[in-house]
Amino acid sequence: MRNLTLRALMTLACAVSVNAFAEKLAVTSARGEKVEVLADFPAGPGPFPTLVLAPGQAYPMTLPILEQTARQLVAQGIAVYRFNWAGSATGPGAGTSSADLVDELQDMHAVLAAAKAAPRVDRDRLFVGGKSLGSMVAWRALAGDKSLKAGLFLTAVCSRRQSGRTAPTYVADKNYPGAASETRPLLFISGDQDPLCAPRALYRLAENSGAPARVAIVGGDHSYGDPGLVGEAAERTRKRNIASVAQLAANFLVEMAGPQASMTH
Repeated sequence: MRNLTLRALMTLACAVSVNAFAEKLAVTSARGEKVEVLADFPAGPGPFPTLVLAPGQAYPMTLPILEQTARQLVAQGIAVYRFNWAGSATGPGAGTSSADLVDELQDMHAVLAAAKAAPRVDRDRLFVGGKSLGSMVAWRALAGDKSLKAGLFLTAVCSRRQSGRTAPTYVADKNYPGAASETRPLLFISGDQDPLCAPRALYRLAENSGAPARVAIVGGDHSYGDPGLVGEAAERTRKRNIASVAQLAANFLVEMAGPQASMTH
């Protein structure tokens, strides 16, 4: 009993130490708008390998996919800068995006600049990622900044189903331009029932890339939930799928960060 109690206290202490190092920040984009940021750090002075993680179009930084991914990464010694699009807690323009994603890319650049200026961030081990629309913005940030080491893309938007057509239309070349020229490591994680990214289209994007690209297909739709389930069964399945996503993301970025990444949490 004593050993079990001690173990429980140690687990609680670890959880508290991780949460205690979350910081709320506000940075200013190039167009003068405030971007809300949540910076999650492992315990210790760092500097830590760091992921800048963009939200979805209407999927803010505190929802489960981004929150659980950040938690798993912090537990593996990797800091995470999550943020919301400027001017909205749920997405750019309350559900709309700017032309060519110019505003969203400005937001991400502002967060990247804040991360690079932070003393606990290892600028030599800085990664970008995002969910859905955020994955498209992260792709553009990666292409424009050669100092970034790798990219993580959750629920990429790589195909569309059009009325009257049985096969989805491939749109990854538009949403992730210049794939053949990209040579840095990439990880794409999508659901097997995602209406915005058929697995075959995602594999095609990875194959067309010049990078050492990895693809992971887990269960679920664009939020990693099973659309055929309801109630508690649906919630259990979604949680299980998101846990798999978070672990896959952590495994990838720990590998990209190298042996210096802390594994003590």
